[in-house]
Amino acid sequence: MPSRRAQLRHTGSGTPWPELRFVLILSVIALAITSIPYAAGAMMATEERVFGGFVYAVADCYSYLAKMRQGAEGAWLFHIPYTPEAHPGAIFYTFRRLLGKIATLVPGGNLTTRMIWVYHLARWVFGLGLLVTIYQFLTRLTRSVRMRRLAWLMTTFGSGLGWLLIALGRPNWLGSLPLGFLLPEGFTFLVLFSFPHLALAQTLFLLGLLALLKAWRLGEGDAQHTLDRAQSTPYVNGQSASQVSWPAALKAGLLWLLMGLVVPFYPAVAWSVAGAAWIALTLREHRFCWSEAGAAAVAALISGPILIYSAWRFGSHPVYGAWQAQSQVSSPHPLHYLAAYGLPLAFAALATREAWNSKTHAWVALAWVALGPFLIYPPINEQRRLIVGVQVPLNLLAAIGLSRVTGLESSTTSLRSKLVAGVVLLALLPTNAILIAGSTMTVSRRPSPIYRDNEEVAALNWLSQEVNPSSVVLASYKTGNYLPVRVGARAFVGHGAESAHIDQKRAQVAQFFTATSENDWRRHLLETYDIDYVFWGPMERELGTFDPSAAPYLRQVHEAEDYVIFTVQL
Repeated sequence: MPSRRAQLRHTGSGTPWPELRFVLILSVIALAITSIPYAAGAMMATEERVFGGFVYAVADCYSYLAKMRQGAEGAWLFHIPYTPEAHPGAIFYTFRRLLGKIATLVPGGNLTTRMIWVYHLARWVFGLGLLVTIYQFLTRLTRSVRMRRLAWLMTTFGSGLGWLLIALGRPNWLGSLPLGFLLPEGFTFLVLFSFPHLALAQTLFLLGLLALLKAWRLGEGDAQHTLDRAQSTPYVNGQSASQVSWPAALKAGLLWLLMGLVVPFYPAVAWSVAGAAWIALTLREHRFCWSEAGAAAVAALISGPILIYSAWRFGSHPVYGAWQAQSQVSSPHPLHYLAAYGLPLAFAALATREAWNSKTHAWVALAWVALGPFLIYPPINEQRRLIVGVQVPLNLLAAIGLSRVTGLESSTTSLRSKLVAGVVLLALLPTNAILIAGSTMTVSRRPSPIYRDNEEVAALNWLSQEVNPSSVVLASYKTGNYLPVRVGARAFVGHGAESAHIDQKRAQVAQFFTATSENDWRRHLLETYDIDYVFWGPMERELGTFDPSAAPYLRQVHEAEDYVIFTVQL
């Protein structure tokens, strides 16, 4: 009978309770830390300034609420809320529409407030799910409790060394912020901070990869399973030819299909990681792994339709095509990646031989990290986002390398070894500390667009009772970004990617509110885009001195302090 200590170290299909308790407690702490700026933002709100619910990537988060509103108001297909051109519905953003429908079931408050609460509840729920899944993934790749705990801590709380650039007064070094502040695909803490859809997608990514490893009969990370695999594997022409689990391959495909409904391009990244793992498996076993390739192909075929659909939808309609063309997420200078991942990469390099020769599955982490450089500069729009999840295997290898240097895994671990590991972990924390502290300090000033004028909110709430989903409202870009959060209509312009021909539309809005523009030109603009309402507030007045109340083709229908709404009459 194995001792209790041995049982706790065994990495079977589940995570031992003491380890799960460790993960749950620290996960709640991590999520609580990420919630500090939001709590501060809500407490800083006044009767004059309404907290919008977000402190990071505010424009994008408002667009998420706009998509949730579509779901809350009954839509199952997505229509872009930030452009006036007619376009067919799509199955994009299913997750956010479902969150919107959940918000309708929550009692009390207005719809926008309920959507914000549901969004942050989802941030906690799926953030917790991601952190548990990361630990489960690490459990499958190493038998060492210390190694997976250290790797998990580095992944959950750590970021790059971008804080050094901030300390040196170089926040926009080489034309970019440090990646630790702008790349949620690359850093788990950013996902916990603001993006529940990415938490869910990355959870499905890892679960699908675990299912594929199980399909390859690599589901367990212990020596006994390795022995069982070897004993049960038949040989063909002197080489092993393993039996795969086709149900597990099917499960991997279904998980990645669901993942694609959340983030459409993630299946392509999952296939790349699976391909790298398959190449590593082939090299390790000195045979061409036909059965494993077949299992991976099954997973890819099942998850492939969502990627095919996305490519077809973006390529088949000019409005979606414009959206794709404007969605540019380029990788910064390579030195930014070195600043982001250099410290764990240095220790990971020391673990290369050990990981490759390991009887556990640390070689999977090695294959994934080796793939990383090929993912960051492909000729596509979503360039830097393809690095999704690489922090997990990289930190596992770093933990192994750190253990090799310090003797951390030794049964007689010295205080010095623990201190070295602690210093490395602490070196990865300041970027996230700056993020939380900086966000909290920012909300204390109640700036726009984090906060909105109460009169603006009241005007938008009134407008929401007058419109239908096909209505188009002309306003400034700043107003347009928030407008679909409160109003079930389309903004003429309001999002850098989703507003088709964004630069042209921003120029047109500026020209519309310029006093010297011709009325005939304004009429033509309103008629061309079938605009129903014109919103006139302080942000529109910043663009020019045109007074819409003097235009015969605009009729005032609502006024609240400095905010006036006009209906178009052509």
